[in-house]
Amino acid sequence: MKYKMFKKMSLLTIVLTFSLLFGSFAMADVVNGDFIRKSPLNEEENSSYEWTWLNDEHCVQFTTKDDKLKREHIERKFNMGLLPQWAVNGDDGTGVVKKRDTYSGKWTQSEKGIWSFEFDDKTIPLGVTKIDDVLYAFNGYGELMEGYEYYDGLTTGADGVVNSDNPEFLAWLDTQYVPACTSHE
Repeated sequence: MKYKMFKKMSLLTIVLTFSLLFGSFAMADVVNGDFIRKSPLNEEENSSYEWTWLNDEHCVQFTTKDDKLKREHIERKFNMGLLPQWAVNGDDGTGVVKKRDTYSGKWTQSEKGIWSFEFDDKTIPLGVTKIDDVLYAFNGYGELMEGYEYYDGLTTGADGVVNSDNPEFLAWLDTQYVPACTSHE
């Protein structure tokens, strides 16, 4: 019995080691001999990956394949070390985590009438975000959706505006990263 458990743990360790080793190489491209780190600025237009700011220090890439994606799922994956961060080349050639430098962005509306927001650095909001002094709840695509559950039992209306005077929600909101952002044309 102990041998089988040891065998499973060894296999798991090997798989994790290889995935971490080769995953770091997958986060970069080599163009004309130069090492180019992936970022929201050079991501393919219609990929199944998005970038969002968890706070002013950490911008992470996540997959949008999960329709029920919420901010806490992204944060949990980041805390487990499973999501790549936006890094730039430092002066010595090593990777330095990118710090947030923009709090403005642009609203767009799809052909289906769905409103979405994208920051100037090509990242998207996820969860509750304050834009032009109004709280909105964004899904995993940076879109405002009717009926999106942004907090246990609280869902958005058709406009995506967050309205609640629930004391539990207000206490939870105080613990969240909600920067004051602005929109522009």
